[in-house]
Amino acid sequence: MNFWERGVLMAKGTTTSLDAAATATGAWQAGTNLEGLRSACPFIEYGPLAEAHERGDAAEAKWTIYRHTSASHVDHELIEAAYAEPRLRALFPFHSHRSLNFSRCTGFPYTHDVPVITPANGGYLVTWWKTRSPHGPAGIGEADNPDDAVAMVVARLPNDCGPAVVGTADDFDKTDST
Repeated sequence: MNFWERGVLMAKGTTTSLDAAATATGAWQAGTNLEGLRSACPFIEYGPLAEAHERGDAAEAKWTIYRHTSASHVDHELIEAAYAEPRLRALFPFHSHRSLNFSRCTGFPYTHDVPVITPANGGYLVTWWKTRSPHGPAGIGEADNPDDAVAMVVARLPNDCGPAVVGTADDFDKTDST
């Protein structure tokens, strides 16, 4: 069983009991929080990021995860340079194919209106994720270091780009007037 809310997989679990599945479904649909769900259904699992989504501080939690991970696909110098920039730190970071992306919402699908930074050949490529042409992502530039790559992104942030909001890109598009 997967328990989704606002574009986020909040919890999951496996059971062979139809009664337990019905209890979990009923509790989730009734708005039970994660702790209450697991209390009612011990087979349910969730992690710190789901708890952060529930508290409303998912962006901060995701930055903390990236800043402390030992995963080889995470460029720690890039993470620290992006985190040092308050306008990027307010966005929800996510990785895709070694690229560092920034979303204006915390749920999937994410927004793709902020440039992406990809470590490549000892430097950094800055591109638009969202296709700006029929030929694929449009290049913005190359940087020799993470600070310069971050500066290129910040220079191209959308107008009124504020902190990441709860929800998905679909929700964001309905409320965004830009």
